[in-house]
Amino acid sequence: MHISKSWLWTGCVPIIFQVLTFSRVIVAEQISHLVADIDIAIIGGGASGTYAAVRLREDYGKKVILIEKENVLGGHANTYSDSNTKGAFNYGVQSYIDYKGAKAFFQRFGIPLQPNVLFDSNYISVDPSTGAILPVPVPPLISNASIAALQKYYALIVPWNDITLPGYWNFPAGDQIPADLLLPFVDFVAKYGLEDMAPILSIVSGQSISTRNPTLYVVRNFGGPVVEGFLNNSFFDPNPFDLSILYSDAARLLGSDLVLNSTVVSSKRHDHGISLVVEDSRTGIQTHLNAKRLLIASQPSLDNLAVFGLDEQEKAVFSTWSYGTVYTAVLKTNLVPDNTSVTFTTPANSTSTKPYNFSITWNGISEYFWLIFGAQKNLSDNQVKEAIVSEMTTLYEGGAFPPIGSSRPSSEVVAISNHSSVTWGQSVEQLKAGFVQDLYALQGHKHTWYTGGLWCPDYSSNVWAFTDTVIPRLLENL
Repeated sequence: MHISKSWLWTGCVPIIFQVLTFSRVIVAEQISHLVADIDIAIIGGGASGTYAAVRLREDYGKKVILIEKENVLGGHANTYSDSNTKGAFNYGVQSYIDYKGAKAFFQRFGIPLQPNVLFDSNYISVDPSTGAILPVPVPPLISNASIAALQKYYALIVPWNDITLPGYWNFPAGDQIPADLLLPFVDFVAKYGLEDMAPILSIVSGQSISTRNPTLYVVRNFGGPVVEGFLNNSFFDPNPFDLSILYSDAARLLGSDLVLNSTVVSSKRHDHGISLVVEDSRTGIQTHLNAKRLLIASQPSLDNLAVFGLDEQEKAVFSTWSYGTVYTAVLKTNLVPDNTSVTFTTPANSTSTKPYNFSITWNGISEYFWLIFGAQKNLSDNQVKEAIVSEMTTLYEGGAFPPIGSSRPSSEVVAISNHSSVTWGQSVEQLKAGFVQDLYALQGHKHTWYTGGLWCPDYSSNVWAFTDTVIPRLLENL
């Protein structure tokens, strides 16, 4: 069994641009400008934005517009359809935590559920410099001792649920923060004798027990709901195993209240609400919106939010994020047998200085593999594709795998998604000085509210639960 943090990443089809009205659809080519008055404009159609749009419109009766820059909803829930078998290949989100109302969101659309889908694999480790197979077992075995250590870890973190789940509304500052949450995680592990949980932590969340990050940051990615899911085997998936179904159904439900391929190109947040100009990236047609509230469900980075004219209070918070470069991709190759997963592991004595790493995981369709690609610097989609194909050439030349059914090696990246993001990385001193309180003080500031994985543990199910705590605050006095 192989699970990673991306296995739980949070996570429809293109439609003709529909200029915004609430009683009819107007063909885009017939009009260049329109002013629409709505209750809430939502920026970002990933897990949190889609969920918020559906709930605000369907359950609270509000006029909403969901603005998404891509041509599909879903964010990190990436699905590739194989043209030959018509099978769905999920290469972003892989499964869901049974937490709060997660199952109810699928049931709203009549989507059947099943236990999480896992594919057995033979695990092989390869030297990325030579392509040679290494005698390193991957992944490490999970033992009774590992489970016992995980249960001990779970008992330690449950008392923090009130300040960490589903978000950080009640998180303390200064000396009121539990001291263990601020310990380097490696010291927390040593203090409580949790070393045996290392294999589970690595497999489920991709983290190491040796990290010196504050324990809080490990708990963000490996908190109570995730641990419960592992211990109780309660993760779930839609049936069939096609994670795009949920977002396709949501797109059809939202209809003309959804604008794809579009971004905000100018805005003004004034005393009476929000004014936005939204532009279709394909046609250049602009639509003017007046909204009473703004809900940002995309990443709150300085670059992403520059169009909203951030003030000094907002800049002071959003300038403290760290940045990580991560891609997910689908690789079609005849070099790796089905039921095989490959980890590229640089030996300790290697002089390789490649600024990236990735793993290849079989995901149920012959000749297709799921990749997670991490880099130390920003890379374009094409640069990532070239790096992957280059590594596959090294794999072939190193003799690890001969071509299957052919004398010619073939490797092609057929789908790719940029999951690079800003992330938490504030120091212990910043946390004690009130970073979390400063972050949450922005909720409602200048009629603007926020949801998404930077405001809570970054899993779809948890993000939905957190969004449920934002909605009543956003609607107050509306």
